[in-house]
Amino acid sequence: MNLAPAPAPALALVPNLARAFAAASVVVITTIVSVSASADEVTKPENSGEAFVRMRADIAGGDVMADWHTTVFIVEPGKRAVAVMRLDGFNVGRATKNPDGSYQWLSREVAYYRDLKTGKILDKWDNPVTGKTNDVIQVINDPVNSVFARPGTTLPWRVKGEDVFLTIDVPLAYPNSLLAADFPEESTGPMYFATETFMFFAKQSDFANPKLTSVPTTYSWARTGPWLPWMKMGTRAGYVLYTGQGKKLKNVSELDPVVRTYTEKNHPDFMFAPKTFVAPNETSWSYYRKLSGKKVSNPIVGGKDGPAAAPAQK
Repeated sequence: MNLAPAPAPALALVPNLARAFAAASVVVITTIVSVSASADEVTKPENSGEAFVRMRADIAGGDVMADWHTTVFIVEPGKRAVAVMRLDGFNVGRATKNPDGSYQWLSREVAYYRDLKTGKILDKWDNPVTGKTNDVIQVINDPVNSVFARPGTTLPWRVKGEDVFLTIDVPLAYPNSLLAADFPEESTGPMYFATETFMFFAKQSDFANPKLTSVPTTYSWARTGPWLPWMKMGTRAGYVLYTGQGKKLKNVSELDPVVRTYTEKNHPDFMFAPKTFVAPNETSWSYYRKLSGKKVSNPIVGGKDGPAAAPAQK
């Protein structure tokens, strides 16, 4: 998913999501990947980058869908975190190999805020902090692009028995696309700060199978970030916490039926990966700014705000 306005170098764990990571950030990557039954082969730089692409995408260039199912919490200082809604969605992308051996990742993603109990997609939300009712703006991010497996990519890896693990921690800090001068209720300040953690899980036997250009993968995602613009909570102390999990889907039939039906009706283009590269990446912040119709001077910063993509490998 891509919730944050993070500019980014070319990668994508991303959800966004991420996004055209323009103003590069420091990304700590701890990875557990394997491309053959021999762990010695995995440690070779020429193998680790492509192993990551097999885990996140498909080296044969096919469309890949990855979904997520998360719980959204409101966290205020000195108070217990309160679950307030769900956020369920998916990213669809395609990786194509570049002449230098890296992979261009082209993707887009949607995610919908849903009632905790009924699962209904929300168009209004009763804010427990302000006591007001907010119009809900769903996550509609296009594009969410990046570059995987740049030349020289090395990923620390670990394999435990049949299990392969990959952990990526992404601290984000970028200029905010929504400044208080133009968006007093929506802006949380001149900078955007958030942190995301992804944990990928796969099987060594799948990496060892050369016929699998796309390795079956599941993952968990956790994120802390500022109030969403449509919550209209400005610089009030506190933050939003997201926790959830997802998987690389075999096909569209594995999508949550509510998410699939809503997307096919309202955003049919998001059922397929983009075919051409465009920039910058879209985020919930840049999307909100576009919807507002306001003419402001500061540039839109494309970034990362969801679990579907992955941070740029450098």
